[in-house]
Amino acid sequence: MATIAGLARAVTLVALTAVAYADAQSAFVISVQNASARVGEKAVIAAKISMGEGFKVTDSYRHRIIKLSASEGVEVERQIVPGSIRDGSIVFAVGVTPKSAGTYAVRGVFRFSYHNGGELDIRAAPFEATVTATE
Repeated sequence: MATIAGLARAVTLVALTAVAYADAQSAFVISVQNASARVGEKAVIAAKISMGEGFKVTDSYRHRIIKLSASEGVEVERQIVPGSIRDGSIVFAVGVTPKSAGTYAVRGVFRFSYHNGGELDIRAAPFEATVTATE
């Protein structure tokens, strides 16, 4: 028999299917919106890092996605994508252009920083998204 706590965890997991990564202490949550476009048209993968309660984005850090690479069939606009701070979160826009029809992986590494009013934490986390291209 399932417990109420177990059901609550299951509901939370279902609700967070768009989340790519969250740390164990819930200091941050990363969400990625995959892209789709016609072959040859530019598309944008949107990513966001939201802070958990009691944590804030470090204003002076150069937040970015580095080491961007893609499967054959899609071109990444830039190898490094800077992040912008909006409403207490870090947002990224990764430009991609599919060269042929299909679904392609785009990978990289988030580099970002946050604090809890005292201690500063600099993190790296995986960036993973897909681009779906149609004719």
